[in-house]
Amino acid sequence: MLKKLFGVAITIGLSFSLMGCFEPSARSMGATLMPAPLQHKADKQDSSSMTVAATGFYGATDDKYNVKDLSAYGGSLDFTYRVGRSPFFVNVGFGGFGGSLKFGCDADYDCSKQYRDDDTEYWLGGARSYREWLETKDGKSEYSFMNFQERVLAGVDFNPAFLILGVAGGLQMFQGSSDYDDKRDELDEALVVDDVDGKSGTGFVMAYWLGFRFGPAGHWGNVVMEYDILHKSSIEDWTTSLKFTYTHPMTGIFVGMGYNDLIEMTLYAGKRFDF
Repeated sequence: MLKKLFGVAITIGLSFSLMGCFEPSARSMGATLMPAPLQHKADKQDSSSMTVAATGFYGATDDKYNVKDLSAYGGSLDFTYRVGRSPFFVNVGFGGFGGSLKFGCDADYDCSKQYRDDDTEYWLGGARSYREWLETKDGKSEYSFMNFQERVLAGVDFNPAFLILGVAGGLQMFQGSSDYDDKRDELDEALVVDDVDGKSGTGFVMAYWLGFRFGPAGHWGNVVMEYDILHKSSIEDWTTSLKFTYTHPMTGIFVGMGYNDLIEMTLYAGKRFDF
């Protein structure tokens, strides 16, 4: 009996390997982390209970994550409510962005691998692999994309001495509708790529941060490093973001840079209003 089960397992494994279950992935740009940084107390004595922040950003990817020549612009609004003088807070964010890109191929994948028999009717433009498709007219074309994102987080934000540190967790949602979304779906139907996200999705998100205040009670500003993870689909599909943000407490202006999955680099700036 054990020999039979072992034989079945080997047969199934070989079948999956021959079918090519590990196509190059194609992701929705909405599955990247929201570019807006979390807002922290303006200074150590800050007693405001509500913060509203508006952020604008530019994003780019040279050639990574199976896309290239990506350029994106967008913005967001964030609302942060702090529970009295306690470290507990709730953050709600809304944002949208759009741009253009071309399909590319990471070195992590064998993009020349064939995933269907030669006589299949599903191949696009006669291409029998993702790399062959990239050489077609459609494969070289530029595609537009548009996404909306929403985020809800709850966490704790501590301020010992000159430090800023904390953790938060919640959900991030996204929706997209564009030429890029349609083409990913078409490639997925042909089993040329794995469209991980579709046109919308939801994932559990975690945020961790460590920062420093400068000057008396932080009046010269603060710098915060924030690391976010979107736990969507299987572990190899999780996306991450590392942001570095400087905030000036007197004016409420902040600027920063992020290194992310999917949209490789973002530059952002904004203004916060405390109530």
